[in-house]
Amino acid sequence: MVSPDKHFANGVDLQANEPHTAQGEVTSLNFQLFRLIKTSPLILVAAIAACIFAIRMMAPPNLLDQDQERPASYVLDVIKNGNWLCQRDWTGAITSKPPLYTWLCAIATQPFGRINLFALYLPGALAGFGIAWLLFHFGRVSFGARSALFGALMSMLTSAGFKEFGLARTDGVFAFMVTGAALLAFKAWMTGRGWTWFWLMTAAATLTKGPLGLVLPAGGLLACVWEKKSGDALPIRGAYLRGALLFILITAGWLLASYWQYGTPVLKKLLLKEFVGQAAGTTVKHAPGTLIYQPPLYYLGRAAPWSLLAYWGLWRIWRRPSAEINARRLERFLFCWFAVGLALFSIAPHQRADHLWPIMPAGALIAGVELARLTQSFSPRVVYRCSAVVIITILLGFSCYYFGPGARVPIISQTVAIKKLAAAIEQKGGKEFPLTHVDDPIGLQVYLNTLRPRVSYERAARLLRGSRPAFVAINDLKKLESAGHEDNKLSYTKLLSTGSGKTNVTYIIGNRSTFERANSMACCFGPIFIHTSDAWLLNLTEKEACFEITTEPGQILVTNESPEPRDMSVCFFSNGVHQPRRKKLAGNESWIPRM
Repeated sequence: MVSPDKHFANGVDLQANEPHTAQGEVTSLNFQLFRLIKTSPLILVAAIAACIFAIRMMAPPNLLDQDQERPASYVLDVIKNGNWLCQRDWTGAITSKPPLYTWLCAIATQPFGRINLFALYLPGALAGFGIAWLLFHFGRVSFGARSALFGALMSMLTSAGFKEFGLARTDGVFAFMVTGAALLAFKAWMTGRGWTWFWLMTAAATLTKGPLGLVLPAGGLLACVWEKKSGDALPIRGAYLRGALLFILITAGWLLASYWQYGTPVLKKLLLKEFVGQAAGTTVKHAPGTLIYQPPLYYLGRAAPWSLLAYWGLWRIWRRPSAEINARRLERFLFCWFAVGLALFSIAPHQRADHLWPIMPAGALIAGVELARLTQSFSPRVVYRCSAVVIITILLGFSCYYFGPGARVPIISQTVAIKKLAAAIEQKGGKEFPLTHVDDPIGLQVYLNTLRPRVSYERAARLLRGSRPAFVAINDLKKLESAGHEDNKLSYTKLLSTGSGKTNVTYIIGNRSTFERANSMACCFGPIFIHTSDAWLLNLTEKEACFEITTEPGQILVTNESPEPRDMSVCFFSNGVHQPRRKKLAGNESWIPRM
């Protein structure tokens, strides 16, 4: 059977043939032009990916939406506290996901010296482009370049694709790892070689979001049973034991190392709560299988308009698969990859549309094959022109949404206001301003590049009653006021805020009339109280507090207000000399480090 892409091979229009001179020789210039045409599909995919990423980066941010603050706090735990192995959030709770996405983001922050949205979004954006590249690279071998290019473009030009390029969560990177593992599994099934690469990719997927990183790509291998029933059996063969051992070594090794660092909270959070709890429905409201109808509808909407072609393609593969053996095997592999994943997500009690991202690439390539079949009688010129119109229309449409209606969503407006508030804090008080946090969004700390534990309303009230300048970030002023003594009304000044609304307003308040850094200040870092005299705070993390002495002799008072002992490290910078001091503070013990 002739491929539906009979006019294309590696992106080249074969009907046009290579241009020849009058003597039949290919000129050097035309040869270079045809080399460019041959590589143009991937250049097109990369250009579209860059456009989508630029749109998401320039559009108003949505950091406060969809719990993106928590993954961002894990990145802050790495770059501020040096916890690369296993991270914790601002409450001290163990990470809810394995660390690969966090590692990638932390690496991306290194050129900037601080966290930012570019570093948080870059791994997902590269994953979106990587998925498109994988679909084109593997798809053109069995289906031809037109089907592969359509599939690659369809994986990006959807609402889910645009979202992937601007989301600070693990989903995008996980989808790329699953896609790579699945296509490597197909290649190993076809050739009997390369199983080690499959296992390494599944290990990366598992270190991104858990055991589904192995289950989802392996689901496509059910196609070998399907092939056996069709009379063209191709059993799974090759050496895969070494790869399986590497998978266990990498994934179990990280888990055991994290357990060694933090103990049973790691197992309780990652295994009992996140894996067992969500699979069994003990941590969510719905029982398994009660929302079975949602994922198919999620896919229909999030992958629109190409989802209609994908569903039609799945039906066609079931009833009339391709007669060409390699194309049929890849079709069935994609069918099983998609169907197994959709079935698992449908019976799961925890439903979210983004969970479908790891199987959407399979649907995109199936849809690409169907569109190529529908357009196989069209000339390449018509296909190119129509594709250009569709691509430009989709890019403009999503641009209008993200800068129009999408920018006016309340949570987006709140994020923009928090970003402006952080800029005002740094402008007036400088970086690492000694600010105490109560119930303000963690997004404020992301924009400030800090990760400081919150304090109670009662502790914030006592801090503001102190004699030293103190400043607090807070949302609920009524709770703060009610936490004070009835016979001693709390007095404070509203210095900065995110707006004048009645809800979701973040205030910066203080016991002084102006917001500015002083030589003597007081702040709280969770249970640690810090009081400075003639010293400026330079950096404050769970590992150490660094100060610059502004006027000799200068003094730092550190108090551990919790009943548990705590290791403290204080360092001074005076006249260019770095002076570190360390002490294990007992519960409720105060310490004045000597310089």
